[in-house]
Amino acid sequence: MVFDPRDGAGADHLGPVAIEIPGKTAELLIKLAGELGASTPGQVVAQALGVLQMVRAAKARGQRVVLKGADGREIDLAL
Repeated sequence: MVFDPRDGAGADHLGPVAIEIPGKTAELLIKLAGELGASTPGQVVAQALGVLQMVRAAKARGQRVVLKGADGREIDLAL
């Protein structure tokens, strides 16, 4: 199955999908879910994919996504 988000078939057309991840990654997902207040590790993945999508879209437009610390230092999010 190939999923193209531009074809109009959204999540309502797709059921749950099982993916295999290494144990350490699963531990990190569970830890982050707790820290973020997410009810499932899948919500963490959804948020992470949203950030990835935002960075890719910005790059395609010639823009940057920057994290700026309280000290004024900046870090570019890049792929």
